[in-house]
Amino acid sequence: MMLFQRLEMCIELIRLSVRFVIVVAEAVGVVIQQNGPPPLTFPGYGTSTPFAGFMP
Repeated sequence: MMLFQRLEMCIELIRLSVRFVIVVAEAVGVVIQQNGPPPLTFPGYGTSTPFAGFMP
């Protein structure tokens, strides 16, 4: 009798763990979708400085 109760508790804990992992994975996916893709260019690269030549 005790063996069956322990097995049932173990199975229920595994089910809860799987549900938790699924919820966390879905939340991470939502956060990634909301942030969008990372920018390919950095803001400082947009402005260029004029080339003045070489110093002698």
